[in-house]
Amino acid sequence: MLNSLAAQLERRVDALSADMAPIFVAPLTASDRRKAEHITFQLQNAWEQYVRNFILWSATGRAVGSAGRIPPSVPRRYRTREAVSHYLLLITGARYEPNWYRPVDAIRAARKLSIANYANVAAAIGSTPWPLENLRLTRNFFAHRSRSSALQLRALNWFTPNDAISIETTLFPFDIGGLRRFEGYCAAMKAVSRAML
Repeated sequence: MLNSLAAQLERRVDALSADMAPIFVAPLTASDRRKAEHITFQLQNAWEQYVRNFILWSATGRAVGSAGRIPPSVPRRYRTREAVSHYLLLITGARYEPNWYRPVDAIRAARKLSIANYANVAAAIGSTPWPLENLRLTRNFFAHRSRSSALQLRALNWFTPNDAISIETTLFPFDIGGLRRFEGYCAAMKAVSRAML
């Protein structure tokens, strides 16, 4: 099941990457920019959903990873994915689910649930520097366009003082290894998702 969850994420990431590829060609229209922003939102959401489902399924006793079946870590009455979510809130006393995109929150949830594959999850998403943090900051700016989201993104030193924050200056530049930043995020997601198995 966890293998199929990772395969599903890979297919989604590949589809989003294919949607973004034609937009890499300049000049961009306003419609292209909106589409690229929307793809960025979807990519971040796909990752967050993957981490959530991976950890919750791991607690049910129904999941199979690379080492075989993962034993349940929750009481019998909580052995569905959504019931595990409620159990997590119960044992943490929280009102809301963790921010699954934040490695520290996801690792804390995995530890609280005592999932048997905790070591794999913590090692995979606990790496520093976290390769998907800059994606989150980029997504937050495009979603909110607030002063604080702009300042957080500018702290990455991607820009000169005169550069505007745009799709072209955040997702399209080439990084080390010859991949565009967006492509790097896609590659990192797939690598980390496989490492979690």
